[in-house]
Amino acid sequence: MSPRARRSEDWKPADGRTAPASSRSQRTRDAVLAAAIEVFGRKGFNGATMLDIAQEAGVASGTAYQYFADKADVFRYLLRDLEDQLHRETRMPAGADGHLVVREAVLRYLAVYRKHAALFRTWWEVLEPHSEFTDAWIALHEKSRRELIAVIEAGRAQGTIEDDVDPEITADLIVSMFERPAYLRIVYGWDDNLTDEEVADVMASLLGYGLLADAG
Repeated sequence: MSPRARRSEDWKPADGRTAPASSRSQRTRDAVLAAAIEVFGRKGFNGATMLDIAQEAGVASGTAYQYFADKADVFRYLLRDLEDQLHRETRMPAGADGHLVVREAVLRYLAVYRKHAALFRTWWEVLEPHSEFTDAWIALHEKSRRELIAVIEAGRAQGTIEDDVDPEITADLIVSMFERPAYLRIVYGWDDNLTDEEVADVMASLLGYGLLADAG
């Protein structure tokens, strides 16, 4: 199955499970989801169980199973909203002068990463061995990568980005520059004594202006 076919945004209730039919059941499912984030954050994906999630939510395990087939189904649902928010909040267009609008995108990305650090930690855990969550990761990053390639190619065509800048390699590096520092600083807690604003300034300098064509 292709990565696109396995995007978490395609989540639907598993066979025998139902979507909330009332505000009360919606609150119950929301409690299960919030509990899952807490449990995944403490125990990781492999260490978590549906019983752990149900107990954290203060419901019977059968209630949790009413909405989700298993913990993978819960995590799949949680990723649906995360993927959409991450992609929506971190797009990087080109400004009128041709440079990539980086600083704001970096700050939004770091904010999303901080808010959902437990989910990112869990997502990294389930990338290997290859699974549907690996495919979802690849699909999300490929979507961002393709958008960056289009922006860079447009800049080259307009003469605002150096013609010898390879769009695909550059897009690969930008995606990596977004992902790894955020993971190390936020999930691992690597204290580099830099604020998010300082990190955003450095990345804006490297990416926003480093690709500009020489006006002279």
